[in-house]
Amino acid sequence: MNKLTFKQYLESKEQLLKAIENTPTAIVEYEVRKYCSLTIGESEEDKSLVGLKPKHKIVVEWRYDNAADPTPTSIQFVGPKDIVEDDKYSTFWSGNKLQKWLQRHAKEGQNNGHKI
Repeated sequence: MNKLTFKQYLESKEQLLKAIENTPTAIVEYEVRKYCSLTIGESEEDKSLVGLKPKHKIVVEWRYDNAADPTPTSIQFVGPKDIVEDDKYSTFWSGNKLQKWLQRHAKEGQNNGHKI
């Protein structure tokens, strides 16, 4: 069994703390396949629905704290006239719920998985 020196312990602890700051994120673009609506908002109380049509695009920034269940940190829309394209929105939905919604109503676009 290898024993760590105190210096090695401190260096490994510092590396772990730096790794926490560098949580991987990905920006994925989805193309809506059918008429639907998506719930956005910080909580159940201040939620609103965005009506989407085929060919509209949804750009989601995913934060991978957990590789099996990423967290959506922001959502942008391209296409709807009542939504400002430069605005970023959030959702109180879990990552799994949003992924299931996207699987049913959208398909991944061509420019996907841009890691930050």
